[in-house]
Amino acid sequence: MDENKKTEEQNNGDYKDQKNIGIAVFLLLVALTIGEFFIGSIAADWNWPLWGIAIFKAVLIIYYFMHVTRLFGSSKEEGS
Repeated sequence: MDENKKTEEQNNGDYKDQKNIGIAVFLLLVALTIGEFFIGSIAADWNWPLWGIAIFKAVLIIYYFMHVTRLFGSSKEEGS
């Protein structure tokens, strides 16, 4: 019984950690999008910084929100 309670507390802690990471990544994406807008409106010829930011944002979305790491990670979550 105590073991189940510990596992539940660990899962709640993991959920809170993941939620905080998700919020931080979302806010980072918002800041990068605002930066892209200002770079594009002020210096439209700066293609390379815009491409770099766009690729970085795509990597963040794939890694954190599409959970691609679960495809190649360990199978510890198979039971749930």
